[in-house]
Amino acid sequence: MLKIKTSIGLIFRREIHYEIKKKLKEKRSNRKLALDYFDFFYESTYGKEWKAMRLAMLTGRKYIALLNNYSNFIETGAIMEKNASINLLKYLDMIQSKQNTQIDQSLPRNLNIFTFDNGDCRDFPSPKPSNSDGLMNYYCMDGASILPIFAMNIQKNETILDLCSSPGGKTLAMLQTLLPKYVICRDINQSRLDRLARMLKTYVPESELIKRVSIQMNNPSLKSSDEECFDRVLVDVPCTNDRHSLHTEENNIFSKVRSNERSNIQKKQTELLTQAILACKLNGSIVYSTCSLSPIQNEGVVNTVLNIFDAEPRYFLKIEPLDHLKNYFDYFFTFSPACKTGLLVSPDIKKNFGPFYLCKI
Repeated sequence: MLKIKTSIGLIFRREIHYEIKKKLKEKRSNRKLALDYFDFFYESTYGKEWKAMRLAMLTGRKYIALLNNYSNFIETGAIMEKNASINLLKYLDMIQSKQNTQIDQSLPRNLNIFTFDNGDCRDFPSPKPSNSDGLMNYYCMDGASILPIFAMNIQKNETILDLCSSPGGKTLAMLQTLLPKYVICRDINQSRLDRLARMLKTYVPESELIKRVSIQMNNPSLKSSDEECFDRVLVDVPCTNDRHSLHTEENNIFSKVRSNERSNIQKKQTELLTQAILACKLNGSIVYSTCSLSPIQNEGVVNTVLNIFDAEPRYFLKIEPLDHLKNYFDYFFTFSPACKTGLLVSPDIKKNFGPFYLCKI
């Protein structure tokens, strides 16, 4: 009887030990750390709006399909329409027309973007190479990530700097407008640049890449030589990458090994936006963006940098309104009313894009 009681006691203690270890492991989960941080910070920032954001962010994101204009996009578009996906720009034009609203002709009309309707949670099949040229037929990306390309208002034969370009979806979208003369793509390490180069080679003919794209390491020595060289600059800065941080354990910015990087992230963002402004020509434009809900990383960085340049008499910087994009894309995106500087796409269970912040200077 004593042996039986001892055995039961040992099993019971082991079970308790296992549960404690499990709880401790859960506490150490990077995703759990991210969620706890967001619950603490964003609930106080967004109030009741946070509950809807939280629910959407904990589910899978929604994608758009950007058709490849360098491949057989007409055939691909016909297949997309057959599968009940929507040509985003044509659909929004139709809505504007029904409402007797003037259609914004400044948007690049060469972009062929497909999505599923609100509440439709289907995913696009994986892209595949064309039989005729071997190039991939479309690129899948978070729908909100296309907004900087519209905000930039790229004109024919302009030179563009994409300052934090990997993995390359926005670079590819710039090229799909068929407008830039040249796009300089920069990032902070070679592995990210290699990833960018591999992706572009699968979508853009080699002759076009040689003619229109340069991939470079971003380093401080380039700042002086860049000064006032570019018509448009996109700076999609490193951030807490909110949705990714809730779904991926590996390389999560909330991990202990990246704690210093996380604590210095606003400083890094400020440096990159400053570099972008210095690189832009007179009367050019800069678009700053993140995939975070954090006002500190969003409006906070923009206002900090504008205050720095206020003391420089040779610079006159102002924030460009993006109301035309908000009005035009309102059907497919939920824009947070809490954001007063720029635009913030907040995740919504029916329109599950974002989070994504952008501001044009």
